[in-house]
Amino acid sequence: MDAGLAAVVAGASGAGGAALAGWVTGQAMIRQVRAQAQSGFDERLRDRRQEAYVSLLSACDAVHDALDDVIGAIVRPLPPDDLRSAWRAVNQALNTAHRAARTASVAGPADIARQGLAMHGALLSLVNIWRDPTTAADARAIAHAHAHQVWVDAEAYMVLVQQIVQKFDSSG
Repeated sequence: MDAGLAAVVAGASGAGGAALAGWVTGQAMIRQVRAQAQSGFDERLRDRRQEAYVSLLSACDAVHDALDDVIGAIVRPLPPDDLRSAWRAVNQALNTAHRAARTASVAGPADIARQGLAMHGALLSLVNIWRDPTTAADARAIAHAHAHQVWVDAEAYMVLVQQIVQKFDSSG
C-alpha cells in the first residue's frame, strides 16, 4: 500500500473514531440533561404535593373552627343574623377545603387523592349533621362522633404523608 492511501485510511479512521466519540459524548450529555430535568420535575412535584397537603389540612382545620362557632350558637342560641353569619363562615371554609382537596387529589398519588377527598367528605358529613335542626340531640351526638372519627382517621393519614414528604425533602 502506498503512503498516500495509508494516510487516507488513517485519516478516515481517525475521523470516524472522532465522530463516534462525539456521538457517544452527545448521547451521554442528553441522558444527563434528561436526568436533571426529571430530578427538577420530581422536586417541583414534591413541593406541589406538600403545599397541597398543608393547604388541605389547614382548610379542614378552618372548617372545624367555623363549625365550633355554629355548634356553640346552636347550644346557646344566638340571634338569627349571628347564626347565619356563623353558617356563612362554615360554608366558605367548606368551599376552601373542597378546593384544597381537589388540588391534593390532582397532586396525587391516587391513594392520597382518595384520602384527601375522603377528608372533605367526612367534614361535609360532620357539617350536615348540624344543618338539620330536626335531628334529636342524642342522634346528632352519635352521628357527630362517627363522622368526626372518619375525619380524624383521614387527617392522621394526611399528616403522616406530609411528614414523609418533609423527611424525603430534608434527606434529598
